[in-house]
Amino acid sequence: MFIGSRRAILIGVIVAIVAFIVLFPVIPDLLKGGSELKDVTIGIQNVTIDKSSIVNESIPLKVTFRIVNQGDKALSTSRIEYSINANNTHLGNGILTYEDIPPNGRPQLYPNSPTTLESTILLSRISSNSLLFDKLHSGNFVSNATGWNVNGTAQIDSAFTIYPVAFNSKLR
Repeated sequence: MFIGSRRAILIGVIVAIVAFIVLFPVIPDLLKGGSELKDVTIGIQNVTIDKSSIVNESIPLKVTFRIVNQGDKALSTSRIEYSINANNTHLGNGILTYEDIPPNGRPQLYPNSPTTLESTILLSRISSNSLLFDKLHSGNFVSNATGWNVNGTAQIDSAFTIYPVAFNSKLR
């Protein structure tokens, strides 16, 4: 036999030592279980209407998210799923995703530094929002006098952990 039992044991011990040396700096993060990811707050900063892109059947709304990392390590985000309401009227659901971008190119969430991300959702006329849609389309809508509510979930990523962070944010 080419590899005897003594050589197999020796190779196994060497692999275990190398794996321990490589993974040693990461062990505290793995033991925390993503607790630093819970120190992220997400809210809406602004909702605007992109009047230059309005067409007859849809109106683009730009939702600006403000994300604050209150931890001590840089994080990133790969996906934000949300639903938006205006004056207690459900307008639709949106997804802001960076999953097709490598982790080092995704938006970075630096410690104690706010990050803003923009997402555009196309508002279409349905029976539940027809009055609001008509106001938006005619230009008689005042964005600052509207009660906006956005709730959803964001995937916050660290080097070895992905943690979903739920949020509910109001803007008046």
